Amino acid sequence: MKKILVFGGTTEGRLTAQFLAENEIACDVCVATEYGEEVLAESEFVHVKTGRLSEAAMKELLAKGDYAAVIDATHPFATAVSQNIRQCIAQNAVCLPLYRFERKINQTEDAFCTYFASAAECAESLEATTGTILLTTGSKDLPIFCRSEQVKQRLVVRVLPAVESVRLCHEAGLEGRQIIAMQGPFSVAMNETQIEDFHVSVLVTKESGKTGGEDAKIAACCKKGIKCFIIRKPAVEPKCAVPENYAVVNSIQELASALESLFMRKIKAGCRLSITLAGIGMGSPENTTVEVQNALLKADYVFGASRMLENISAGGKKYPYYLAKDIVPVLRQIQAEEVGERRIVVLFSGDTGFFSGAENLRTALKDSGFSEVRVLPGISSLSYLAAKFNISWQNVRIISTHGVAQENWLTDLSSAVCSGAVVFFITSGAEDVQNIARQLLAIKKKNPAICDYIVQLGYQLSYADEKLYSLSLESCLEIMHKGLYSGFLIPKHPEPNSTEAKGKAD
Repeated sequence: MKKILVFGGTTEGRLTAQFLAENEIACDVCVATEYGEEVLAESEFVHVKTGRLSEAAMKELLAKGDYAAVIDATHPFATAVSQNIRQCIAQNAVCLPLYRFERKINQTEDAFCTYFASAAECAESLEATTGTILLTTGSKDLPIFCRSEQVKQRLVVRVLPAVESVRLCHEAGLEGRQIIAMQGPFSVAMNETQIEDFHVSVLVTKESGKTGGEDAKIAACCKKGIKCFIIRKPAVEPKCAVPENYAVVNSIQELASALESLFMRKIKAGCRLSITLAGIGMGSPENTTVEVQNALLKADYVFGASRMLENISAGGKKYPYYLAKDIVPVLRQIQAEEVGERRIVVLFSGDTGFFSGAENLRTALKDSGFSEVRVLPGISSLSYLAAKFNISWQNVRIISTHGVAQENWLTDLSSAVCSGAVVFFITSGAEDVQNIARQLLAIKKKNPAICDYIVQLGYQLSYADEKLYSLSLESCLEIMHKGLYSGFLIPKHPEPNSTEAKGKAD
């Protein structure tokens, strides 16, 4: 079977190579830099060619390669490369099909977004601004933005962690404190963090679509209330020769359909999601199980409440979502835009089987067609606090005031204390601790035979400001600090020789 020639160096190029390999279609992938080669996995079906090709070298490659088709998955701003590809295809002895990957661009009309026709126009406008400039347009245009000394001094540039990129930064006269060398994709939260850390007042990006992180940058600028300067995507040169078999595709699915006709066989596309619902314990990384830590390190995408995402180490893109209505649309988008297997981890505090939203989400995912879901347990607040106070909890009665109507948990509390049981409780905050103590004092007033209770209280469990208290019910009425509380109600049985004990015996 003939091969496919892919011009890559982008996310689309990497996904295309992976998609072809999964369908056992051999491909040669041309990338301009060694870094482009590093992010591609060579295999039986994927061969990577590194280095920029001249027009003559490109023509020679096409003539000798015995290719069935060519895929142009270069960057939207690499217009010169795309024009060379079309020119060489048009002049080739065999008119090969050429598929151009075009990113979908969503125009944003927000007041904080300003569009420019070129990098030079954008750089000129930056001279009229003040404050730090976060430049996320890559390393090639640095000389344009560094022409003005006052602009250069205010730049913080985010480039790929490649030797060539960092070298170009230094050649442009930038200092180490001005360089962020990181591989994306960058979430909205990551962009917000860098805007805050560097006190950014203007973010500069290219109109590179969602795949290029444009949407996340704009959203971060909106949240932080700063300006976003956007360099428009270059228009296609109308005079450039267009091959007869030229077609534009916007997704791997569209490419698969085109190649099915070419190879006369079924070609699979799409993405299989492996979803893990993971309990991360109280919040401190030290309380996360090794199994959950390994799942996070291998994850492509991680979902969870913002405070959880801040405290975990994960290699994947993070989304601050924990409800099915927010998570499911993102999963469908991943399925539509990517290929192969993607590992998803959704985080829950404590243990996934103990007053957790994991069960509701698992059901919602199943109803939405996501059947491959596993659940990993975590350390619950019950077991954590029991260990702190040396309490055996197998016979403990459990109540929760978190999101539960008072008439429901109060019935359970009354039943438990009337039987003299040890009670474990989860709350939404200090107000709930006060309310539990207040209700228990009222129950005791109506029924003096009920024994007194000591409250073993935990605050911000596993965090740096964790505190443990042993309090009377009356002292619990003084609890004021905002934060997470849980605790035990321990019955205080009278000593055998005390007056109270004798009175009850009589």
